[in-house]
Amino acid sequence: MKRSSLINLLSFATIVLLFSACLSKDNFTGREYMPDMAHSIAYEANQNTYYLFNHWGSKEDYQKFVQPRTPQDGTVAFGRSKEAVRSNSPLTYPRYAFANTEEDRTKATEMITSNPLKPTDKADFDKVLAQGKELYEIYCVSCHGKAGDGNGKLYELGVYPAAPANFLSDQFLTSNDGRFYHAIMYGKNVMLSHADKLSHDERWAVIHYIRSLQGAKTGVEYSLELANGQKVNKPENKEGEDKKDAAKVEKKDDKMPKK
Repeated sequence: MKRSSLINLLSFATIVLLFSACLSKDNFTGREYMPDMAHSIAYEANQNTYYLFNHWGSKEDYQKFVQPRTPQDGTVAFGRSKEAVRSNSPLTYPRYAFANTEEDRTKATEMITSNPLKPTDKADFDKVLAQGKELYEIYCVSCHGKAGDGNGKLYELGVYPAAPANFLSDQFLTSNDGRFYHAIMYGKNVMLSHADKLSHDERWAVIHYIRSLQGAKTGVEYSLELANGQKVNKPENKEGEDKKDAAKVEKKDDKMPKK
């Protein structure tokens, strides 16, 4: 009889204990049977994981875990690249100065007038263009086309309701580099942002390559001088040269003595 009573008493106490552990109110979550299974003592960045019934350390010890730590060698910050940033521009790096609005799109187009990624010599220029071409063919060619005329495969297949931007049109030939950079940062219409796909220097390398495609269209070779913002004289087209030659011949005929 006593043994049975003892068993009943222990069973009742166990049930009461279990139910009391489940009771919670406000910020009190109840008792935990194995708290170390629920509360990790691993490093939690910017979060103090201290709890009342821990058996590892003090509240001060947990607070030390919250403090910023020195990154491991080779750590690359978000939005940066492993290589040092070359195209340092106050409007685009380290923080882009314009918001995703039409008003700021206009401002960026007006204020970012040139490409800050300046090649140091012909070899460096060729390297920048090669990088820009590689990235363009990965992220841009499917929509804007190999020549930059907006006739990419996705448009030819009828995926998009409107044609992508034609970089060879007059509005883009005469536009500042800020128009291209802002579109890469935020996208435009169907085009999504590519800011998370291209680093700061990579965006400018792509813009260099787009300028080289425009040069192939206009007959003005995109050179190291143009890439560095220097102006070069645009060669006259063949029609203009023919007119000039005809004018010279006509003028020469006028000077010949008449019979």
